[in-house]
Amino acid sequence: MKRLLLLGAAASALCATGGAQADGWFYRPHANLSLYGSYMDQNDNQSGVNPGGGGGGAQLGLSLTPNFFVGGSYQYNYLTQSDAPAAAFGLGGNHISYGEKVDQGRVGGGLVMHLPLAPLDVFGKIEYVHYDYQTVHASVDGAPQGSSDRINDDGAGYHIGLQTRTPGFSVYGSVGYLDLSKSEGPEFNLGFMLPMAPLTWGFIEYRYDDLRSVGFSDRTESNDVRAGVRLSF
Repeated sequence: MKRLLLLGAAASALCATGGAQADGWFYRPHANLSLYGSYMDQNDNQSGVNPGGGGGGAQLGLSLTPNFFVGGSYQYNYLTQSDAPAAAFGLGGNHISYGEKVDQGRVGGGLVMHLPLAPLDVFGKIEYVHYDYQTVHASVDGAPQGSSDRINDDGAGYHIGLQTRTPGFSVYGSVGYLDLSKSEGPEFNLGFMLPMAPLTWGFIEYRYDDLRSVGFSDRTESNDVRAGVRLSF
């Protein structure tokens, strides 16, 4: 069955906001907890497989020193598509309807440098990345086909990025590369956050992944938009 691989959700924006110690209007955080909702879509650019759906997750960041941070995240999404070509999954018939359960977790750490002549932080992060996904409730032309086995894809992620240190808001972004057991490719993140109350920020983030299957030409692009609140303590 053709893989649907979502590689995404909590990503380099976590290290920017948690580890890079953004100077907000109210605080310089030592730790933060982020809770958010997510919408994702995928596209394999070949066979018409392009599921999308909602979910959510949590991020936790901890600044151990002014220049060293650690963090982790977990995210779950349930994607669906009702008109994918059955041939893309190696099945007969015309169209397949299915759901895609995607779990993803990350944990890592890195270093941040505060530029003395500009309101910017520069950071780098290395993390362990794990994805667990499964195709469920599949049916071809209305005939039930069941669910697939769960597939794990894990490895390392490497990221570098910038975050502004301006009063009242923060913009951050990063570029990275995921080197996983079954796929690899670049990852890009962009985020913006505003203070809502003391020790509380609202944020919106976007992640884009462009991953190729190891040893194959299959390619999966994914877009992930997340919005939520970030609590500092």
